Amino acid sequence: MNFQPPSNSLTKRDYQFIALVTVLFLIISAGLVYANLSLPKGGGDFLMHWVASRGFIFERVDPYSGQIPTQVQELVYDDPAGAGEEPYILDTPFHLLLLYFPTALLSDPDIVRAIYTLILELALFALAWLSLRLTEWETPRWFVPFFLAFCVFNFYSFQGILDANPVLLLALLYAGILLGLRFDQDEFVGALMAFSMYYWEVGLPFLLLVAWRSYKEGRVRVLAGFFMISFTLLAVSFLVYPNWFIPYLRAGMNNLRADFGFTVFESMGNLYPSYGGILAWAVVAILILALGYEWSAFNVEDERRFYWLSGLLLAVPPLLGFRTELEHLAVLSIPLALVFAIVHDRWSRHGGILTFLLLLVVFGVPWVLYLFVLPLGVFPVQDVLFLFPPLFTVLGLYWIRWWALRPPRVWADLATKRS
Repeated sequence: MNFQPPSNSLTKRDYQFIALVTVLFLIISAGLVYANLSLPKGGGDFLMHWVASRGFIFERVDPYSGQIPTQVQELVYDDPAGAGEEPYILDTPFHLLLLYFPTALLSDPDIVRAIYTLILELALFALAWLSLRLTEWETPRWFVPFFLAFCVFNFYSFQGILDANPVLLLALLYAGILLGLRFDQDEFVGALMAFSMYYWEVGLPFLLLVAWRSYKEGRVRVLAGFFMISFTLLAVSFLVYPNWFIPYLRAGMNNLRADFGFTVFESMGNLYPSYGGILAWAVVAILILALGYEWSAFNVEDERRFYWLSGLLLAVPPLLGFRTELEHLAVLSIPLALVFAIVHDRWSRHGGILTFLLLLVVFGVPWVLYLFVLPLGVFPVQDVLFLFPPLFTVLGLYWIRWWALRPPRVWADLATKRS
């Protein structure tokens, strides 16, 4: 009897299914681009890179000059930025600005913003899936659409969409880094790190942890992937614009002096004028001590602790004094997925209800504050909007810390979980 191995070739039905999915994807994408064209004025975080790219390519304008912010402000505000409005000073390293050069081929700011916003929207869907995948959680079917809606429609992601902020792509890169490390895709991890080396106020502690772990484990392919991509981009950047580094540093300093955004010191001071500064320093001191302990206790071979500590390092930067913006808090979807997963599995009897309530709180509170409390002007709501997500996430991570770092130790734990 002759054994015929199963054929791995695609059937006609498979091709029809692929074609149907492709057509549906293109239709949905076209619909989203059309919808994005009706978004209100904004998109400044992307337009800043687009204007700088077009100015450099077609007019040889220094992307770090004062001419770029002026043009972006006119696109976003119809006039130069006033008090309390974002100055849009470009402080992206030129070797990463190269990645925006293809967008400069489109001359209409509304169309290019709509297309870029589509990319961000697709990134949010991918972020939701990767965040759940990282938890290694047998996610209940009912929870998946809720978490997907949370990632896409929460207040901070929505602000990121309105401003077309690249941080939504960075969040996806961070999730990809964690997943790549788990599956030993070291060169891929290094490449993602190379593309993530800006917006320091969002991901610097997390990237330092990944680099330190890669060094301690001798994962030279991570470092090779990082330096290969970075060297290539830097070489091209210095060939295209040899003297970009000093203007870049100057623009970064100007951005710091602009004082746009939020810090824990200013927000605590606005909420508690009498002792807010002391309270902010107390929060910073406690977190620094906690991070010092967690880092010293971290064993590079402990995958569970690395994942938990990565979530913590994505959650704490806004509370350490880094100046940041509300849309940057969209990265907290990654650690929040771990919180929801552990809560559901640990308290299996009522875990579904408790998980849904936590999701509802972290989703609903910012929207209620923004839509109903902010117009009343009774207290500094924006400072609460800034402090609420990182505080909630840090407290949630420490609440589930014991179960996140340790698998069930005795049969009684497993019996409790099944009951």
